[in-house]
Amino acid sequence: MKNQLLAFAFVTLATPAPGQTPGTRLTIDVAVTSLIVRGDTMQVTYTLSSQSRSQDSLLAFIVDAPSRVRSITKPDSLWVVDTLIRGTQPAAFWGSLIPLAPGATSPALQFESVGIPAIVTSWAQGNWPLPDCCDDDSPTSGEDPIVTRSISFSVVGVEGWPTDRSAQSLLARMRALTQSSCASPLMWISDSGLCSQLLNDIDLAESYRASGQTAQAQSSLDQFKAGLGSDSGTPASSVTSAAYWLLRSNADIVKSSLP
Repeated sequence: MKNQLLAFAFVTLATPAPGQTPGTRLTIDVAVTSLIVRGDTMQVTYTLSSQSRSQDSLLAFIVDAPSRVRSITKPDSLWVVDTLIRGTQPAAFWGSLIPLAPGATSPALQFESVGIPAIVTSWAQGNWPLPDCCDDDSPTSGEDPIVTRSISFSVVGVEGWPTDRSAQSLLARMRALTQSSCASPLMWISDSGLCSQLLNDIDLAESYRASGQTAQAQSSLDQFKAGLGSDSGTPASSVTSAAYWLLRSNADIVKSSLP
């Protein structure tokens, strides 16, 4: 088991493999349970649920961290953590010494990074039996399990702060994130009417900002946040936890940047 985790974290050469390879036969739901903004530092917490139709147990979860991981939480002694994959690539890495069975849910997985909330790539790897030397499922020399033994999908993570931190630039960035959250392939917000309302709130905030009406711009951002869900951390019915935390946290950052 430990050999699999180490291989997953440090191999360097990618060799694509066909679908339904052991390790890829899983369906995972990732919930963002909180995203806390502390100055320039973001703390993101996830829980993972392996759906009962998964054929493989979940061995590892990785989140790309372009601005590097400042700290990462080890849930308990049955988990290992790391802040690099492939030797040099910054990422938040959690590996379970007892793979998560189909139908089970992980403990809270948390990391901190200096940067701004963004949409990033993540990977989930299913467990596969350690093969004999000539087993058909044996990894080939130089195989990268991140490519061949895992599935990839988008999650909320942290990227480096943009060079331009003006309210105008951050509003434009938030508008792009909202559009991505509403569009395929993400569809993190499924109500097209709500998507139109959210974009309108951003446009109003920019219009007020440009004319020096800071209070009105802040009010438009508060309306934007209200459309996503309650202040208590509960998303609206058509909003996933990913969209809720991604967009609300960015709205708070924009509000703090207004003069």
